[in-house]
Amino acid sequence: MERPKGVTILALLAFLAGALQFLGSFLAFASGSMLSAQALSGYFVPAAAPFVNAFGNVGFSIGLAGMISAVITLVAAGGLWVLNKFGYWLTIVMLIVNVVLDVIHWLDGYGSFLTFLGAAVAVVALIYLWRPQVRHAFDGYPIDAPTTAS
Repeated sequence: MERPKGVTILALLAFLAGALQFLGSFLAFASGSMLSAQALSGYFVPAAAPFVNAFGNVGFSIGLAGMISAVITLVAAGGLWVLNKFGYWLTIVMLIVNVVLDVIHWLDGYGSFLTFLGAAVAVVALIYLWRPQVRHAFDGYPIDAPTTAS
């Protein structure tokens, strides 16, 4: 079974994105935990401690949600790499969610050129993954094998 070159590129990009997302989420998680611990230990002025603690809790929550998202991205990348049907569909769902969130940000006025670029790349990846030759690679058969019995 030969992996299409585009799927290889998408899998490597997903591995890279998942690793960077995990790193960034870990930093938010760790800094939020550190701020909350410092606020509760009396490191800050008593009047500011509740605000710092709340800010730390938000950072902790953002980091935790980001780590969960990073793990899902890494699972999808692994599924693409081994041509797993589950990885294919997980990637499709993640790309659709990415496009929807980018459009929502753009309509709310928070979008930028990078938001538009991210949505365009996701749409191109979706179009590529829907091609019959690419979908056939995830059927569990060699690419050259016929799919109908003769």
